[in-house]
Amino acid sequence: MSEDRSVDEMANEVLMRQAKARADRSGEPIEEAMEAVLNTEAGAQLRELRDVPRRDGENVEEWQIGMARERAEERAEELGDHLDEPPEHPKHG
Repeated sequence: MSEDRSVDEMANEVLMRQAKARADRSGEPIEEAMEAVLNTEAGAQLRELRDVPRRDGENVEEWQIGMARERAEERAEELGDHLDEPPEHPKHG
């Protein structure tokens, strides 16, 4: 896959490939196979990647950097929340 392709193009390509493989295996029409693929957890995630509006011209590398930054910020916030909690002491009984 080329890095200059957009995230939505790549997600759509993966969805189409999965739907075609399912249709080939099951003999169902491609439309039904696509619906089944979209109803899986992975399919829903790919649909979100495909349909989420992005800045014009954002390529895969830029998107990956942005996602990594968001995850790092979320982890830092979670860590900060845990540091504010009182420590748990084992109960002696």
